[in-house]
Amino acid sequence: MTFVTTNTIYCGTRSVRRQLTQFLSQKWIFPLLAGFFLFLPILNAQNTKVTGLNREIEKRAKVIAPFLSQKPFCVGRSINDRTLWNALEKGSVVEDAKNLLKIPLQKLPESLYKEYFRNGNRVNFQLARSHKFRRITVFALAECLENKGRFIAPLERTIRSICDEPSWLLPAHDGNAEVYDGKTIYIDLVSADTSFELALASLWLGEKLSPEIRKLIRDNVERRTLIPYENAVKSGRKGRNWWIDGTNNWNSVCHAGVVGTALALIEDPARRAWFIAASERFMSPYFRGFTPDGYCSEGMGYWNYGFGNFVELAEIVYQATSGKVDFLQMPKVRNCALFGFRMEVSPELYAAFADCSITAKPSPQLAKYLSQRLQFGFSKYEKYQDRVGSLKTTGVFCFPNSATRTSRAPATDTPLASLRTEFPDAGVFIFRPKPGETKQLAVASKGGHNAEHHNHNDVGSFTVMYAKTTPVLDPGGEVYTRRTFGNNRYDSDLLNSFGHPVPVINGHLQRTGRKAKGEVIAKKFTDEKDSYTINYASAYGLKEIKKLERTFEFTRAEQGKPNSLTVTDEIELQPTGTVETALLTYEPWETQKSSSGENEILLRIGEENKAIRVAVKATDGKKSLPLKLETSEITEVSLTRKDPVRFAFKITAPVANAKIVMKITP
Repeated sequence: MTFVTTNTIYCGTRSVRRQLTQFLSQKWIFPLLAGFFLFLPILNAQNTKVTGLNREIEKRAKVIAPFLSQKPFCVGRSINDRTLWNALEKGSVVEDAKNLLKIPLQKLPESLYKEYFRNGNRVNFQLARSHKFRRITVFALAECLENKGRFIAPLERTIRSICDEPSWLLPAHDGNAEVYDGKTIYIDLVSADTSFELALASLWLGEKLSPEIRKLIRDNVERRTLIPYENAVKSGRKGRNWWIDGTNNWNSVCHAGVVGTALALIEDPARRAWFIAASERFMSPYFRGFTPDGYCSEGMGYWNYGFGNFVELAEIVYQATSGKVDFLQMPKVRNCALFGFRMEVSPELYAAFADCSITAKPSPQLAKYLSQRLQFGFSKYEKYQDRVGSLKTTGVFCFPNSATRTSRAPATDTPLASLRTEFPDAGVFIFRPKPGETKQLAVASKGGHNAEHHNHNDVGSFTVMYAKTTPVLDPGGEVYTRRTFGNNRYDSDLLNSFGHPVPVINGHLQRTGRKAKGEVIAKKFTDEKDSYTINYASAYGLKEIKKLERTFEFTRAEQGKPNSLTVTDEIELQPTGTVETALLTYEPWETQKSSSGENEILLRIGEENKAIRVAVKATDGKKSLPLKLETSEITEVSLTRKDPVRFAFKITAPVANAKIVMKITP
């Protein structure tokens, strides 16, 4: 037996005191303790904020819960509802499913997933993943359409294989492959969408799928999607689930997948209501990514994707709550919805600002739904025949929905019928010819700033359309690689200002950031002429620039005469500097001899009767300045897979004052 004496206790206490004294004598301890106590109020405030937010969500969830059915309900219909499924246009889905049966199902190799981390290539894995994960959609849709049972077994094999994959994320979204390697788990765009596709397959096919497969789906979406979302919201520690209150397309896309999954699979109405309440609370920051006038700086493609997913989520929640919760009544939604229609510059042509393809246009399904649901009455879009696509879009658009139940608005002209569209908050303006002038120029131009979502350094950029072509343009985005969203993003000549029709001053391109902006300093719009001027010296941030202003002047000619666009840059430098400006095209071109003097450069861009004429001159206010033309191809991999040609109009000697005038006519 061991006895502890008073002396032992005393000695132990003395030892502890000595160690504590030595610890407190360290020079770094008091700054550390001071920092801790200074940080403590911030930590407490953060905890209080999270607690308050959770109470707010829980309170709202209690309001929503009575609106929900006792069993999971989402969009679409059970395979047993043959009246509705038989009425759908089958298209090529069944044939696609039969062809997929001939393609072996394989696990995606680790080496392919981790190629992105070795060399930055995103494309190879994403294509392979898309082909594999697409089997869920095709087999499930084909079975629902045909109802013969022959696609159930291949669908179940696909589900087992996909649930065996270590990660449902894209490698580009998986920091250091930590999800793939099992170190953590979080949600990205495609993992949320995959969860929803699986949830809908389980909901629609029901007992056609084996109990084992339905449990496998539930277990995986809980682990990979639902529980990570709940933990991030309730703890306030979002980490790589930053998108929960983000302001770009991730917010709406991920929420659509997460909430759709919850509504399709969760039995408890109170828990389902919590997901709706949380998304309702966290969707509002997404609309800060739009300017108040409804402009989407991410571009048309991401409007289709991001805003499209918001609309799909709104319809899903509307149906699940029997119309009691309507996200489409949120502030700014109507303006944001009009973006896709108002950005039409010329029939079926849209400007490719930001990370956008020059062929991007509004999704016809989305445009039809919005026109009906918000009663825009754009009959041109409402004629579209909905077609099956993903399980989500099929469920939202191809079955009776809130838009089909909305009373039809009177047919109206589209925004294209107006002379101009203004997005003054974004500094974006679209100028169109007079009604009935089908073969005239149309123009889109922008000021904006260089910290937009999917930003390009493009303050002052513009696009000219003529005869169903775009001979002068902003060439759009690049094929994504690791660089695209990394620290070296603006090494790309498609994303920096070299790839845009804007000046290069003293060898400098535009800088990045919110301070690099185009400020409208003058504006006058009439039926005959639209003119406005931006001050965009801040886009370059150079102390030697004393003045840099660009004026767009769009003249609508009388019937039968050509209209025109004149773009004028006025530049003052101190002491002097070099100046060039640029245009870009994908069209064939040639130089022509000017009849007005050797200091004018004349170009013909486009084919035959679709060509435009570009005349460029420079002066110092008193006399003309000699110009030279240099051409180059931008060899980044663009979304068009073509290399745009860049025309550089260079003043041949340093100048203190210069005015460069580009006049464009048919």
